Amino acid sequence: MPKVGIKEDKVHGNRRLNPKQQKFLENYLHGDMTQTAAAREAGYSNANVRAVQLLNNPTVKERLEEMRQELESKYGVSVTKSVRDMQLLRNEAWAAGNFSAAIKAEELRLKVTGLMVARSHVTHENVDSLTRDQIVEQLQEFMDRAKNRMKDVTPAEIPIEAEQIPVTADSETPAE
Repeated sequence: MPKVGIKEDKVHGNRRLNPKQQKFLENYLHGDMTQTAAAREAGYSNANVRAVQLLNNPTVKERLEEMRQELESKYGVSVTKSVRDMQLLRNEAWAAGNFSAAIKAEELRLKVTGLMVARSHVTHENVDSLTRDQIVEQLQEFMDRAKNRMKDVTPAEIPIEAEQIPVTADSETPAE
């Protein structure tokens, strides 16, 4: 029996993706999106968690690899080849003293390997275009969301009553 969300192909018995999973992969591979943005665009709620789950799903992983191989055969490009070429360009630019080109090549190489995330992928809204009230409202929304996710583990205060200690004569007082 297939897992939830994965349909059996009646003819071949092979597993295939549901439309949402396929849309996620298309966004991720062709849409120049982070995995979270791709999941959000595909219609998943709690996109960060679902993106990780999808990329760990064996059927989704298999289809992602198929799609990558299709692109490699269609365009003659692979991630490995691109990263290698960027490294060569970086080294040549560095040796020629063209440091800005060397830095750009290294930046692109890091982005391709996933070690650096493009800022445009992280920033979803330009804060400069918002009014002060809109920014305050947005921040409040973030705080409310965070508060709803948190569990209060602060121990309840138990009032402690002062203990009454009887006062007795002290043996250290000088004798009269």
